[in-house]
Amino acid sequence: MLIQFLIALFAAYLIGSIPFGILIARALKRVDLRAHGSGHTGAMNALRSAGKTAGVLTFLADAGKAIFAIFLARQLTGDEWASALAGVLVITGHILPIYTRFQGGMGLAPSIGALFVFAPLALAAIIALWFPLKFFLKQSLYASMSVALLLTPILFLLRADPATFLFGAAASAIIFARHLADLPRTRSN
Repeated sequence: MLIQFLIALFAAYLIGSIPFGILIARALKRVDLRAHGSGHTGAMNALRSAGKTAGVLTFLADAGKAIFAIFLARQLTGDEWASALAGVLVITGHILPIYTRFQGGMGLAPSIGALFVFAPLALAAIIALWFPLKFFLKQSLYASMSVALLLTPILFLLRADPATFLFGAAASAIIFARHLADLPRTRSN
C-alpha cells in the first residue's frame, strides 16, 4: 500500500509538470510562452500570447491532467487522502514543473480540474464569484486571489469530507501564494 501511495504522489507531481501550454503554443503558433507575455506556461498566458485556440486547449489539458492524476491515485490506492494529496501535487507540479526548470503556470486550471472531481458544487460557487470579482477588481489576478481565499470557507459551508477540505485548504494556500508572488510584475505593467 505504501508503495502505491508513493507512486501515486510521485506520478501526480510528474503529470502536473507536463508543460501543455508550452507544447500547445509552440505547436500552434511557434511561441515559447516563457519568453512572451507574463512568462507563465498556463492557459491565460497561452490565450494572450498564442490565441484563443491555444488558451482553450491549454486550459483543457491542464485541467485534464489534474483529473487524470486524481483518477490514477484512486486506482492505485483506493484512498481519498492519497487522491487529495495527488491533487495538491499536480497543482504544485504545474506551478513548479521539473521539466522546465520550475518555471510554470499559476495553478488555476489544474485546481479547477481537481475541484471538478472533489467538489463540483464548490467549483460552481468559485466560478460564480470569480466573474463579478474580476469585474469589480479589474484584474484577474486579484479575482483569483480572492476566490482562493474563499475556497476553504466554501468547502466548510458545503461540509466537504476531510480529505477534500485538506485539498481545498492546501490548494488555496498554494494558489494565493503563487499569485501573491506575481503581484510586483502585475503592478509594474
